[in-house]
Amino acid sequence: MGRGPVARALSRGADPVAPLAGRRVLVTRSADQSAGVVERLRARGAEVVEVPVLRIEPPDDPLAIRDALHSIDAYGWLLLTSANAVHAVAAGIRGALPVTLRLASAGPATTEAIRALLPEAVITARATSAFGGEGLARALALVDVSGARMLFPVSDRSPAALADDLRARGAQVDVVVAYRTTVPPDAGDRLRAALGQGIDAVTFASPSAVDAFVSLGGGGRLPSVVIGPTTAAAARAAGLAVAATAEAATSEGLAAAVERYFQEARKTP
Repeated sequence: MGRGPVARALSRGADPVAPLAGRRVLVTRSADQSAGVVERLRARGAEVVEVPVLRIEPPDDPLAIRDALHSIDAYGWLLLTSANAVHAVAAGIRGALPVTLRLASAGPATTEAIRALLPEAVITARATSAFGGEGLARALALVDVSGARMLFPVSDRSPAALADDLRARGAQVDVVVAYRTTVPPDAGDRLRAALGQGIDAVTFASPSAVDAFVSLGGGGRLPSVVIGPTTAAAARAAGLAVAATAEAATSEGLAAAVERYFQEARKTP
């Protein structure tokens, strides 16, 4: 018979009264992006198991994003739906962004990255009630985009819905792949080892992470805690059990959602 969470907490010297004491939580984000949530989960007493199921790599055609950014003066809008896209823009831009450029940001993590890496930028439209492309579509719903030329740096797995919506409203949207998401070659072995040792919950910060997790053999009824509604929808579509969704799409929001799930689970007879 396996040990309970309190016994596990005591065995590794953790505070048994911490909210996540003895809980083993699997984090599927890459190490360079998961530091915030890992730190917050450990502060709550969790034993964090890190198995990145995705890694960020340059696009197959790096000249496309480079040329687009070198011609940024030709655009009226820059659409940013992820922190990874912000990193790509910051790495490829020459000088400061044009003062006339209008920025649209999808969610707090993207906004935080813009403020850190593009501090001179002024965010014109920002998603608040939903995140990713869906949130940005809502944020731009009342903006007249007819005739606007927009640059939209995306991942190689980005859905086309936002660009299609804006084009239908009269905008010219240049979608350029700024980065790729790939599965690390050792991810399958690491995931199987982690699951074999027992996991109490798994966290997801993107639909792509959900897809990669399932493709590597993850699944079943393991409680999944997700960063937002778009990731929740992807997890449910993949047959995963969504236990909680972060109220804010941030590291703190994700860690708080994990804590909330276990608090509610303890109340269930």
